[in-house]
Amino acid sequence: MASTPQPPPFGATPWGKEWLRRVEPITATRPNPMLPRARSLARSESVIVDTNTIGSIRCVVSAGKKMETATFTVPRYSAAHKRTALRIVTSHPTHGRGSGDLPDALHAELVSGGLAPVPMDVDTACTCSSRTDPCVHVTAATYAISLIVDQSPTTALAIRGLDLAEAAASTDFPARWMPIENVDAAAFYG
Repeated sequence: MASTPQPPPFGATPWGKEWLRRVEPITATRPNPMLPRARSLARSESVIVDTNTIGSIRCVVSAGKKMETATFTVPRYSAAHKRTALRIVTSHPTHGRGSGDLPDALHAELVSGGLAPVPMDVDTACTCSSRTDPCVHVTAATYAISLIVDQSPTTALAIRGLDLAEAAASTDFPARWMPIENVDAAAFYG
């Protein structure tokens, strides 16, 4: 008997979990009745990340017959914080080159250094008329963003303005490394 495929869990990595903490705080004293609906919207692909640029994410949420736009404004890293975060990222062996994946230890190091990929002061807005903050659309968009960040943690840093292509192009390699172009293929392969 074949098993039914399970949807990917929200917040499977520390990168995505940090986004979830915005709508599922560990200090909550009672359940939020809006969360199941928001998770359902995110899982049913009713949330489309329309624009993802440095400092801003725009999501279109289709809930029933209406479509609402949820917007997140994320502060960029300052120049000094960006240099520090880039140094931390490049100190890890792969630092997401090509794959978009980053180690959980890197997340922990950034957070302990005060460089959390999701700062506390993320501004949200929605085109709906709901009086709850955050509304179901912002909550559903947060779940969708957490899935994206779980799949590609480099997205979390790109939103804050950290260009990992710059990190990949860095010539500040550990002493045991050498650029691939310095390897003589004939001598290496015999």
